[in-house]
Amino acid sequence: MKKLLLPLFSLLFAANVIAEPTVWQAQRGELNFVLMGSVHMGKPSFYPLPQEITDAFSDSEGLIVEADLFNDTQFTVPAGEASKTFLNAQEQVTLNNIAKDVSLPPIALQNMPPWQAAMAIQQAQTQQLGLEPQLGIDVHFLTLAQQKNIPIIALETVQEQLDFISSMRDDGLPLLLDTLNHWEESQEIMPCMIDAWEAGDSHALTDVVDEMMEESGELEEVIITDRNRRWAETLSNTEHFSQGVYTVVVGALHLYGNEGLLDLLEDDGFTVKALNEGQKVSCNMSLPN
Repeated sequence: MKKLLLPLFSLLFAANVIAEPTVWQAQRGELNFVLMGSVHMGKPSFYPLPQEITDAFSDSEGLIVEADLFNDTQFTVPAGEASKTFLNAQEQVTLNNIAKDVSLPPIALQNMPPWQAAMAIQQAQTQQLGLEPQLGIDVHFLTLAQQKNIPIIALETVQEQLDFISSMRDDGLPLLLDTLNHWEESQEIMPCMIDAWEAGDSHALTDVVDEMMEESGELEEVIITDRNRRWAETLSNTEHFSQGVYTVVVGALHLYGNEGLLDLLEDDGFTVKALNEGQKVSCNMSLPN
């Protein structure tokens, strides 16, 4: 399978199976985390969500998310050099062609910092496929938490998220190059990825993450592995969480693989199990080398 880092803020795309994503429990003593992988942009067919997660959420002492998108609004968008500064002639042609594919002005992308151009492409691509930010799983739970006065606990700030992406070399050039180099693959694999999420095919998602991490580099470390380790350390810290039930909603691919949040929590003494049974998807997520 060609190395393909799935986009951080859009991750997964459209599908046609009934939504039954896997819900997980990580328990240690009197502390109980109920976890579900998130799709950050969604559509009506994603709902209703599994009863296991909605029941747990009703009894939760807090909602744990990557970032509090509703209340964390004090941040500065990092500046940087224009993408065209870093791209060779062929890469600029590819960027211009992709811009046309997703109906964005090529010159605008050329003048954005690389990390921002990559994010703009990913969001536009997702919206073209009919997914909307307001229907994302994170937003769904954040809205319910506000309505039910359930405390929201963020693992990161929005500023931290922007900073770690923009602080990669050459103003996030690895993220943009990954987007350019795997554009065609992403068009093929994303529908299958969302099929796996909706069907609860955790084995397929694990295989994708493990293959992706085989050639782990700066991008994978910054976007996935380093964050998983920090989150696991926070969740395992008894000064932060010692007892009670908490709902954890983070990007779906952060849960799986050898450096995934589920395995890291298990390493920290949690008993991890699935609360519902998924089904295997029939599509093929392996791409030729």
